[in-house]
Amino acid sequence: MNKDKIRSVVVDDVDMMRATLKKVLDNFPNIEIIGEASDYESAREVINATQPDLVFLDIDLNGLTSIDLLNEITCSPKIIFITSHPDFAIKAFELNAVDYILKPISSDRLKKAIDRVTEMNEEQPVAAFEEGDEERFKPDQIILLSFDSKLNFIKIRDINYIEAFGNYTKVYMNDNKLSITYNSIKNWDNRLPEDVFIQIHRSTIVNLLNVIKIEKWTNDTGRLFLKGMEKPFEISRSYFFQIKKKYKV
Repeated sequence: MNKDKIRSVVVDDVDMMRATLKKVLDNFPNIEIIGEASDYESAREVINATQPDLVFLDIDLNGLTSIDLLNEITCSPKIIFITSHPDFAIKAFELNAVDYILKPISSDRLKKAIDRVTEMNEEQPVAAFEEGDEERFKPDQIILLSFDSKLNFIKIRDINYIEAFGNYTKVYMNDNKLSITYNSIKNWDNRLPEDVFIQIHRSTIVNLLNVIKIEKWTNDTGRLFLKGMEKPFEISRSYFFQIKKKYKV
């Protein structure tokens, strides 16, 4: 077995689509097709039997959603979703999908996705963000976040602020890009470096490096101003007290 090959499985319920995709993949010498499947059950069997490095996965498998399939397999392959359904993009990237490609397939887009898989295999492991993790990120540590349904590597220090968004969080970068992640403010607070990020409200964490000023406001609360933003952030009473206690000299 060639260690430089990416052992791959193709899953799609349309025979012509699988044939077309395999033909396109013939142009990628590092991709080795070791199996294929046309429905949910056979996909689970093939993936569990072959333990591939990569799966090209359609969302709709004869009316069943393949995202659920990822909870039933015994390995952790990288996933490139190829689908006609744009509605599952956020969920797909919450599962750390490499890419989410809409049909009809663009050869250039497919190449970018496969190049990303190759880069991920060659690079140092990227920091994971999982429930229960206790180790804090370092300011220069790299993690993966999705922006406009595309995964990007970002440095922790380039996060500007984070806001709660129901069961999700909105992560705003220094360049104003937005990523929505399935993580709580509490999880972020437990993982972010304490010397760079502070929580100022039960729903808000900000990057200290971008703070212009903090001022007192009504009822023992405060207001915080970040670079490039006109509207101030509210600092709740309890967090304002903690901030003054920790940083005031």
